[in-house]
Amino acid sequence: MQSELITALQNTNREIRSTVSRLLETNVASIYAALPPGELLALNWKLARIAAGLGQLPAGHNREAALVSELGEYLSNLDSLKTVLASVQDTLAKQRDQLKKDLSHMNSARAWVEAFRATSSA
Repeated sequence: MQSELITALQNTNREIRSTVSRLLETNVASIYAALPPGELLALNWKLARIAAGLGQLPAGHNREAALVSELGEYLSNLDSLKTVLASVQDTLAKQRDQLKKDLSHMNSARAWVEAFRATSSA
């Protein structure tokens, strides 16, 4: 059981590190390129599987050193993922706000043009 969990942790740790490294770019275009549709959902599914596996370990059971090591790395990787996802969320929120401003400006310009045409043709 522990060896299967160790292998799952190793694979998940690699995937988390890969995701974090691709998300460290702070510009919006690189974030879109780094997050193919469904990738975070797939990672979330793997994280849930790890949690389920950890829940099946007997309490107070003697854990292998390799498992303890992988768990330490896993926790560190989760902290890194949390930090980078907060940064991505902030970057995307700023981009959303800018797009809202641009849309508002475009709608104001459109209204002005329509008003100008209405008064010019009258």
